[in-house]
Order: sequence, then structure tokens, then C-alpha cells
Amino acid sequence: MLLVLLVARAALAFMPSMVGWSLNVQRFLAPAIGWGAWLLAAAALAPALANRALPALEWMGEAMRRRPGMAMAAWAIAAAVLVWLAPDRVRFVGDFLLRQGTVEVREQPGLLYPQALPLDVFLHYTLPSALSGAGLVDANGASRLLGALEAAALGALAVAFARALELRGPAAVAAVAVLLFGGYLGMFTGFSKAFAEMCVLVAAAGVFGLQALRRGGGLLGLGVVVAVGLALHRSALGLLPALMLVWVLWWRRHGRGGAWRRPLTLAALAVPLVALAVMLPRIIAVMRRWDSIHFTPGGSEAGLGGAIAGAFAGSRPIDLVNLLLLLSPLVVALPVLGLGRRGGAAPEERTLLLALALPFLAVMPFIHPAQGLFRDWDDFAATGVALSLLVGWAVGRTLEAAPRHAWVAVAVTLGVAAPAVQWLAHHVDVDRGLARVEAFIHEPPPRTEDELGNTWDYLGIRNFRLERWDAAARAFARAVEHAPSPRILQEWALAQTMSGNLHGAMAAYHRMLEKDPRNALGWLGLTSVAARLGDYVEARRAANELLRLQPGNADALRFLTDIDQLERARRAPP
Repeated sequence: MLLVLLVARAALAFMPSMVGWSLNVQRFLAPAIGWGAWLLAAAALAPALANRALPALEWMGEAMRRRPGMAMAAWAIAAAVLVWLAPDRVRFVGDFLLRQGTVEVREQPGLLYPQALPLDVFLHYTLPSALSGAGLVDANGASRLLGALEAAALGALAVAFARALELRGPAAVAAVAVLLFGGYLGMFTGFSKAFAEMCVLVAAAGVFGLQALRRGGGLLGLGVVVAVGLALHRSALGLLPALMLVWVLWWRRHGRGGAWRRPLTLAALAVPLVALAVMLPRIIAVMRRWDSIHFTPGGSEAGLGGAIAGAFAGSRPIDLVNLLLLLSPLVVALPVLGLGRRGGAAPEERTLLLALALPFLAVMPFIHPAQGLFRDWDDFAATGVALSLLVGWAVGRTLEAAPRHAWVAVAVTLGVAAPAVQWLAHHVDVDRGLARVEAFIHEPPPRTEDELGNTWDYLGIRNFRLERWDAAARAFARAVEHAPSPRILQEWALAQTMSGNLHGAMAAYHRMLEKDPRNALGWLGLTSVAARLGDYVEARRAANELLRLQPGNADALRFLTDIDQLERARRAPP
């Protein structure tokens, strides 16, 4: 399967198509990083070469067993350094621009994302606002700092995952790599949303759940994880089946004889129940108010039939496959590895990890993100972590049962690390990143009107912030073709103004004001552009309209005074 994926990545790098957008990222990378990472993964498929690297994996696996604290610290530091060296400068994923902009302009989060739960608001608005307000870091720096800490937590949890499974040597390293090196590492490079923390919480739920089953510990940790998740994001409800399963299995294996009466055990039971009681009304209200649009494809009929049809309509099936391959590159190997009992592993491990993954996986086809699957893949990042836990378990147990094929652990490690590094590198390079976004628009398969409009809109906004005025104006012009909202028309007019195309700007303002005649900023912009063009009749009309909307507006009065002076000067005899 690793060979098939490598061949697919190489072939798609030469194809002018975005059908396999999760596998063709090296097409949009500098050759050194794109093909360099690919060649390392390819070399690891040769047993002779992989065997040379095997002693290093043996040493790393043994270090996890003998010095777990040092091993966890080492992997944590490596993960933090990796994401810190790869800041997301493309800023295309999900609500990246919106979330960061909220902190930059001190906009109250309740106005832009009222569905956010308290911990989400604290981590992604209150805390970064305080840090940037104190002059310690800017809004992006605060998000990157938090992301690095969370990547470190994921690195430490990956080691704890291998230890919870009691894996040794190369099998342990491969399991660590599968969990750590998913596409969701991109959540920690500046993206400011609760889905980043959900990745860490899902990994922690898997680790603490396994510890509770194997040795009886971890029950309180699992309860705290679920409680934190419920205060963070409503998708944490997906952790509840695994929590309840752990409670049942723990009782059967460890809870008899009064063990459940211990204070820590009672706390482990109480913490998530109290959090659920407190947060569930808020979560239900948010779901009823906001989530109907996420589960209802545009224009589809109501009911189960419409939901199923919408789940797999158009390019969604292939996009869903792309999502899985982006988030957990080896997920396609699960049918090959199997989910049966391996190496004497208790079947409860498999059952727990399935209970953790299935709730997230089951709803995945029915979620319709506002900006499409290609851009809003962050909605599914926690799903990727849950699947990587399952894949890591299957890989670890398979390698544990086949010591003669230990060299495969090298291939697995590099096979997941290479695409993860490629994804991180892709978001660092603005020009190549924007080229990939444009390829999504222009190349097959065809995209919906909403996807095209949203993507052109993003290109306009991002180029505007980069002060690429001509590119921004062209992008907004295309966005207007698909979604001529007053906001996009206004940004198009501003981009035209900044690029020096004043006639184009005036035409954009006219279109905008036809749709929204009470927009004061539109009349102000039209006044300014018309005055600069010397069209004083139009400038006077626009200024008077602004005064009609806002009597006494200082800008309008100033423009009228300036226009009067210019007209008197023009009429004055030489």
C-alpha cells in the first residue's frame, strides 16, 4: 500500500487535475522539498536500505521503554519545532482569515462566530488578544505559539500511545509516527480554532482509554479530557461513546471489589457528567441554531433520502477519499492490515479505538462545510486523529507479530512523515500555495457555484492583504460572477481603486449601491473615486446621498466643500 501511494503521488504531480488533491501536493512544492521527501519515503521501501536505518528505530523504541519521560520530551520538542518552522502563510484553511482578523481588529467574537463555546473563545480570542495587546506577539504569533504547544502535546501523547500498547522497538516508533504525522499537523501552524485542540483531545482520549483498560489507570484523565472537550466544541459529543465503553470495560476488568468507591474513581465519573450537565443545553442550542446548514446540502430536499443523496453528490465521494488520505495517509491500509486480534492484543483495544473513531467517521459524509471540503478540511481533523489511532494500533500490532519484517517500520515511519512535511511546507510558500488554490478552480473536476465563489473571494482577500492589488481586483471580479454580494462588490471596488483603475472602481460602486443603497461606505467610496476622476456631478450626488443617510457626515461635507472650490477654480477666468 505504501508503494501504491508513492506511485500515485508521483504520477499526480504531472497531471493538470485536482481530482487527487490530497496526493498531488508535491506538484506545488519546490522540487527539493517535494521530491526530496518523496525520494526518502521511496528509498525506505527497499529492504536493504531500510535495514540500515533499523538500528536507529530499535534505539528509539528502546528509549521509549527505558526513559519514557525523556522520549516524550524529545518527540514533543521535535513536533513543536517542526510546526514552528512551518508558519502557514497561505492561510486558506477554514476560517483562518476570519479568526485571525477578529483578534487583529478586536471584534467581539459573539458577532462573528456566536456558536463558539467558552473555552474556544478564551483560547482563540481572549488569550491572543491579551498577548497581542501587551505587545508580546501579534495575533498570528499568538496562534502559532499555542499551536506549537499543542503539537508538543500531540508528540508526547504519541509516545504515550505506543507505551499504552506496550509496543517495543521499531513497532513502537512506527505507531508513534502514524499518530503524529497526519495532515492535521497543519492545525498547529497558526490556525486559530477549536479543531486544533480537538485533535489533541481525541489523541488523549485514546491514550487514557487504553491505559484504563490495560492497567486501570487513566480513568480520571479520560474524564478530564471529555469535560474539557465539552467546554471547547460541540463535536466533543463524539467522545461520549468511547467514554461509556471504557467505563463498562473498566468495571468488568478493574472495578469489582469496591475499586469504584475510590475518590479518584468517583472524580473520574463525576467530572465529565458535571461538564455534560452544564454544557449540554448550550451545545443543543448551538446545534439547533447553526448546524442545520452544515448537514443540509444546498438545494437538497429534506429527509433521509435527501441527506444521503447530498452526502455523495457531485465530486463529494472523491473529495471525502481525499480528506481521509490528507488527514491519515495510511488509513487505506486498514483493510490490508485487518482489525482482527494481533500479537495477543486484547480485543478491547480494537473495540475502544473503533468506538472513538466511528462517531466522527459516521457523520463525516453528511457534513457540508460552508466553503467546501477542499478548504474546510479542518472540520474533520479530529476524525483524522481518531483514524490514525486505529491505524497506529493495527500497524504496531502487525509489526509486533512479524519481527522478521521489522524493516517495514522504517517504510511506515517515512511513508507518513514525508507527506506531513510536504503539507507543512506547502502552506509556508504563498505563491505556490495560491497556485494550488487557483488550480482547484480551473482544473477538473468541476466545482459548485458556492465553492467557486468562496474560493475566488478568498483569493481576493488574501491578495489584498498581500497588497497585490491587480491580482486582488481580478479575483474579486471573478467572485462577483458567482456571488455578487455587497461586501464582495465593495472589496472589488477598493481593490480597483488601489490598483489605479478608477473607472472600474466607480462601476463596482454603482453595482454595489444598486444592491445596497443604504451603504454609507459605498457612497463615500463613490464620492472619492468620482472626485478623483473629475466627475464632480457624480461626486456631488454621492456626497448628498451620504448626507441623506448620515446628516452632518464630516467626510461628505468636506468633499462638497472641495468640489465647490474645484468648480469655482475651473470657472474662473484665466
